[in-house]
Amino acid sequence: MRAIIIFVIITLSFAACKNTEKTEQENTVKIPVIVSKSIEKDYTPDLSFSGTAFANKEANLGTAVPGKVEKIYFDEGQKVKKGDLLVELSSELYMQALIERNALKKDFDRVSRLREKGSLSEQDYDHIKAKYDASVAKTEMMKKNTEIRAPFPGIVVDHIVKEGENYFFAPYLKPGYSMTSGIIKLMQLDVLNVEIDINEKDLSKVYKGQKANVIFDAYPDKVYQGELITIDPILSTLSRTAKGQIRINNSGLVIKPGMYAKVLIELQKITAIFVTNEAIYRQPGTGNDYIFIVEGNSVTKIPVKRLYTVEELVAVDGIKPNETIVVAGKNKLRDGMEVEIKEK
Repeated sequence: MRAIIIFVIITLSFAACKNTEKTEQENTVKIPVIVSKSIEKDYTPDLSFSGTAFANKEANLGTAVPGKVEKIYFDEGQKVKKGDLLVELSSELYMQALIERNALKKDFDRVSRLREKGSLSEQDYDHIKAKYDASVAKTEMMKKNTEIRAPFPGIVVDHIVKEGENYFFAPYLKPGYSMTSGIIKLMQLDVLNVEIDINEKDLSKVYKGQKANVIFDAYPDKVYQGELITIDPILSTLSRTAKGQIRINNSGLVIKPGMYAKVLIELQKITAIFVTNEAIYRQPGTGNDYIFIVEGNSVTKIPVKRLYTVEELVAVDGIKPNETIVVAGKNKLRDGMEVEIKEK
């Protein structure tokens, strides 16, 4: 029994010596690494959003009373100016109101003469005058409802009701656009608004008047300059975002409502320390990032925080400019290990 105990003790001692020897060898072996320098530079960060183009103005134009569409003066796709006559409707109701007004006008003229002679009471006069005034107002309304004029310059994009059809007030909807009743749809397309959703954590970084670059998937090589014109005062309770609108010029009518866009809003210029993306070591199983800095012949493991990424460079917080940092060979390193710098 004593012999067995002695054997175990000798075996453990031998193993401990081997481990100590191995550790000492690891500490004396220099790990080959490739390095670069951290640099300080100015940078203008931006916020990226997905957006959708909408007309600056849109309206489904109709009338307050139903009627037959007699004439549509502009085809779909045609430009119109403010005030242009777009649609004429049947005038039967207007003519009826006009006949009633003319009849009441005679009654009103007659009671006016009687009132001047003192042959009519004020009450009877006021009664006839009220009926006549109401008839005049009704006639004016009916006249306005026999025609539709453009409330703003734009393009006719849809005939909701065709010539010869009867117009009734009925909801009309194209997904993503206005929902209302109408005869003709008009849009202002030479100026567009690109709508974005701004996350609540980014609201403190954006403001009205801020410049933005807009790139549409349909034209990836063209950058449109825009301006943030509105930010909704309330957030969606579901997405925790506020709607924002970027206004862009579309004088060539190249961009169409509904197109998808990438929006970049520039923030204030900052000065930051940048390293190559290869220099950042993320500890397995965590979200912690580190950089190995070479000091003399050994390395120091420094925790860093990513700020922004610009192509192959990453702005980080936690190191100084002109530090010698490991970009290759870092996976074999531990804090305090000796290294041998190799050329790329």
